[in-house]
Amino acid sequence: MTNEINKMEDYLSIGQLSTMTGIGVHTLRVWEKRYGAPLSERLPSGHRRYPKEEVPRLKAIASALESGYRASKVVSATMEELQGLMGLASFVEPKKNNEVKETDQIAANKLTIEGWIQFVHSSDDDALLSGFHEQWGRHGGLKFVFDFAIPLLERIGNGWETGELTISHEHFSSECMVSFLSEKWRQLNIRKTGPLVLITTLPGEIYNLGILMCAVVTAATKSKVLYLGANNPTEEIVDVVEKNNPEILTMSISHKFDLVTSEKLLINLRKKIDKKTSIVIGGKGSPCTVQGISYFHTFDKYYDYLTNFN
Repeated sequence: MTNEINKMEDYLSIGQLSTMTGIGVHTLRVWEKRYGAPLSERLPSGHRRYPKEEVPRLKAIASALESGYRASKVVSATMEELQGLMGLASFVEPKKNNEVKETDQIAANKLTIEGWIQFVHSSDDDALLSGFHEQWGRHGGLKFVFDFAIPLLERIGNGWETGELTISHEHFSSECMVSFLSEKWRQLNIRKTGPLVLITTLPGEIYNLGILMCAVVTAATKSKVLYLGANNPTEEIVDVVEKNNPEILTMSISHKFDLVTSEKLLINLRKKIDKKTSIVIGGKGSPCTVQGISYFHTFDKYYDYLTNFN
């Protein structure tokens, strides 16, 4: 193999490739023999190894096959060709029923996300951010969060758990998303005159992607966002509430917090904040039964709450 494979961690056995993509070992071997893909390189020992960059393309191929394409049509295709095929299918078949259209759209979204994972592998921030802008422009902020941002972050988490992606990949993609959403929610928030929503986190929180997505979803309604950012002391949050009188205080609580700790902090916060300010929480570290606090396990439920808020 070229350079005697100096970075073995960047390559996978066929069994590992099968586990990460959900495609059987036998199928992968048949494809490689018949279509010359997935690409592999051979160790001095004679064993084949597959670059991790093949994982997102193969997952995209699996989505295309689920949508009815033949293996001969897609197995050797590039990510760009796969995305083009799905786009063409939605264009030339306008009479499909709504259920089939929705299935096609989900498959197309998966292809898009796998394309982004390729950019993560290659650390191509220009291409990744360009992809974000394209889908935001096509679908708007709300659907970008629901259909692209959340699934991408879940895909990155799964890739990290299986060993396909590294911590540096996770940091790279998160920073790109933070940069993108920070710009976009502020654009949506201009000249809003609806209920004031203060968005922040519990003290000690180090993650801000959750509240950035909250900011996008909030700004997609008539509400006005007051963004305080992450990791603010309780006293500072209380002070900002007293000075600005927001109708709602929204907080995202990540997996960093165990439920006992977050519950204690929230009970303390609820005691110190006037009841005229509603408190809304969500995220993996959120307890769902704190008195006087509303809990939403999905962003669409939070969006519905805001649109119906009086």
